[in-house]
Amino acid sequence: MARTFTITSYGKTKEYPESQRKKMIKEFETAMLCCDGSEAERYRNIYDDLVAGEKECMDTERPLGPELEAMIERMFATQK
Repeated sequence: MARTFTITSYGKTKEYPESQRKKMIKEFETAMLCCDGSEAERYRNIYDDLVAGEKECMDTERPLGPELEAMIERMFATQK
């Protein structure tokens, strides 16, 4: 079975073969640089996921994992 990844933007998800990842990285890099504000941010989130090799690339920021949330909470607690 061929490896694939998905890109979700504005609630719509599309599946791509892994062989298209480099092409999509270039497309989203260009889109990110041609836009500003929230649109550029959406493209940046997808671009970051693509570059990181994520199987599911999204236009929203990923929620923090419980371990990272706990670490951040401890950091702020020690600064008080």
